[in-house]
Amino acid sequence: MDPREFRLAQEVIATFAEQNSVFGLNTLMGRILGLLYISEEAQSLDDMADKLDMSKGPISQVCRRLKDNNLIEKVWVPGDRKDYYKPVNNLFGRLFANQNDRMEQNIRTAERLFQKANKQIDHQADYIADRMHEMKEFYTKLDVHNKKFVSEWKKQYRDLTTKTE
Repeated sequence: MDPREFRLAQEVIATFAEQNSVFGLNTLMGRILGLLYISEEAQSLDDMADKLDMSKGPISQVCRRLKDNNLIEKVWVPGDRKDYYKPVNNLFGRLFANQNDRMEQNIRTAERLFQKANKQIDHQADYIADRMHEMKEFYTKLDVHNKKFVSEWKKQYRDLTTKTE
């Protein structure tokens, strides 16, 4: 591999590690996603351990979590018994959907705490109820916008992927 290609790959991987924390991913999850995203071929745990200069154990654990979150998938490579992984199609849409699921949890949390505060009769409970109402309204409005965005992105993603096939 050309040293410039290697440096660029390292930069992408480091950037994924840093920037995907916004989606609730730890650094290693981001590094693995970055590596898989820029790899033309599916990668085995050994490949990832070698390219990320790490031991296979933590990579295996993180891959399991990424797979559980529908961000990567296991693929079969004919003639090889190793597990290989690649990112799911529409990775960024999936990352966003996972984040949106967390925001929907915030709506449920705000509603639950709002109801609890409304059952008490004191100044602090009234104040907390107001704050929880505000929180629920914020996340509900954001949820509407996010769902609209996801719908628009799915259409654009289909258009992008049909042009490249």
